[in-house]
Amino acid sequence: MDFLGGVHSVRKMLETYPSSVNMLFISGQSSQVQSLVDLAKKKGVSVTRCDKDELNHRLPNVNHQGVMVRYIRPPSMDLHTLIKSSQAKRGLAQVLVLDKVQDPQNLGACLRSSAAFGVDGIIIPKDKAVGLTPAVIKVSVGAAATVPVVAVTNIARSLRLLKEAGFWIYGTSERAEHLISQADVSVPIAWVMGNEMKGISPNVEKHCDALYRINTTGFSTLNIATSASICLYQTYSERIKRSEH
Repeated sequence: MDFLGGVHSVRKMLETYPSSVNMLFISGQSSQVQSLVDLAKKKGVSVTRCDKDELNHRLPNVNHQGVMVRYIRPPSMDLHTLIKSSQAKRGLAQVLVLDKVQDPQNLGACLRSSAAFGVDGIIIPKDKAVGLTPAVIKVSVGAAATVPVVAVTNIARSLRLLKEAGFWIYGTSERAEHLISQADVSVPIAWVMGNEMKGISPNVEKHCDALYRINTTGFSTLNIATSASICLYQTYSERIKRSEH
């Protein structure tokens, strides 16, 4: 069993994978907590009260906001299921493709950013890359329970399937001519990020519809997790602005 805390993460877990949730733990009382209690009861999930110390013990260094669920990790999703579920969002679909990222800290951080900015799923290769290890899950602080991670045999082939499904493939490169702020975010997007040392492999890059770079002072190279966070935020914020007009 794993534990997940925080109002937003717990709500997403109850809404998306209620059958995987064994128990909702609550400490204190607020309108947010009560809404989660109501949701849990609606989904058939048991609720129990506990003291704050137990939540702190189970979720050290996590802002649990007085709520926690005990859950069984949901089964992994395949690429076809991810594409089908994301197509329901029409032009607002967004996935993150990581080409041979090997650092657990980076994958965990990418999961956190993906959860924060509404990413439908992360695609990683089965070989020569870090997977959902215990270290990744710990760094993700619950995001691994709410953002599907799809491990595929061939990234290039997966990009072709995404294209056929209507996704635009946007790669990131320091040598790109255009800035990420110039990317068309009105279409389904797959952001492609490369390996920590080598960047996007040539075989993967040739499947990208466009390459973009992050505008910086040039002081230093951004790591993969920071770059992913900036691109995902840029897409999310631009879509929010468009929806308000």
